[in-house]
Amino acid sequence: MLTEQDFIRIEKQANSIYNNLELQIIEEIATRIANFGYANTVVINDLRIAQEIGYLYEDIIKLVAEHNNTTIEEVNRIFYEAGEKSLKLDDKIYKEAGLQPLPLKQDESIKQIMNATILRTSNNLQNLAMTTANTAQTQFYNAINNAYMYVSTGVKSYTSAIIDEIRKLSNQGATIEYPSGAKRSLESAVRMNIITAVNQNCGKLQELRADEMGWDLMEITAHSGARPEHAKWQGKVVSRSGKKGYLSLKDIGYGDATGFKGINCRHDWYPYYKGSARTYSNEQLKEWREEEVTYNGKKISKYDATQKQRLLERKIRQNKKDLKAQQAILTSNDENIDIKQVKDEIINIKANEKANRGALDDFLKQTGLRKDNSRLVI
Repeated sequence: MLTEQDFIRIEKQANSIYNNLELQIIEEIATRIANFGYANTVVINDLRIAQEIGYLYEDIIKLVAEHNNTTIEEVNRIFYEAGEKSLKLDDKIYKEAGLQPLPLKQDESIKQIMNATILRTSNNLQNLAMTTANTAQTQFYNAINNAYMYVSTGVKSYTSAIIDEIRKLSNQGATIEYPSGAKRSLESAVRMNIITAVNQNCGKLQELRADEMGWDLMEITAHSGARPEHAKWQGKVVSRSGKKGYLSLKDIGYGDATGFKGINCRHDWYPYYKGSARTYSNEQLKEWREEEVTYNGKKISKYDATQKQRLLERKIRQNKKDLKAQQAILTSNDENIDIKQVKDEIINIKANEKANRGALDDFLKQTGLRKDNSRLVI
């Protein structure tokens, strides 16, 4: 069984896989924009842009490759730690029931599922990271053309155009674009992939183990601040075969993107022995469903409060991206750039980050929620 604290640990491990890569990519693009030096040209040299785009692609591929070298090893460690932890309590319950489950590393069926999932997840992460090289080319090309248009038409000064385009770049970040058209930052995509893949993998291992033991009933974990859709079924007992008197797999949306063990779900389950004491009382589950906190004199649900916290954390991470991007301009050799204006922009970003940190600290103090420093790091 994986607890809420286990998911927090897994999230921190996920963040470490491509640690700093997004900042490095933003800095690489921003530096090239600042160094392009087209202030006195009448027409943008398309050939030179094409060359820069090619160099940019090669450099980002190198950055990604450096991080990919440790991806499989790190993913392997995360999955095996989670798998062993998840089955540890399950096996304890099975043994108390007189059954003899094989150790994780001796169960060939479990090892096959685990290794296949690790390889698939590692490849997915590497593919996600590689797509940022293509996105970076588009971001660079658009930034150069936009800046040139604003300067040539007199809408913005040369330095303002560069600052604004690089600010836009940092807001976009190292972006992953899915076939559906949805976009996520690299850090968000990696975190979502790891959390979801680990939880779904543990679910498959637990199902396989339950099949080996001939076990049907499973009890779902519960935690404070669960999303409303999940709060309806958390802490309850599920019959995998669909027996009356219990929730069914359909009731909890098992296999659906928004259901149990779906995208970013942090619920787990474990064997339940019919007639044994339940882990969570109905009173406790009701209290969590109705839990509220006070912010600026108003009552809001615990779930809405955690979403507000995530928003404030994203603002601080965005400040760090903005700062890294604007600092890249200072490395430019372009004499047409007004360095004082760039430094003033950096001062504003630092002041904004300080204000956002203050807002987060005040929010946490009022609501009693806990600071998650792992979410303040890029």
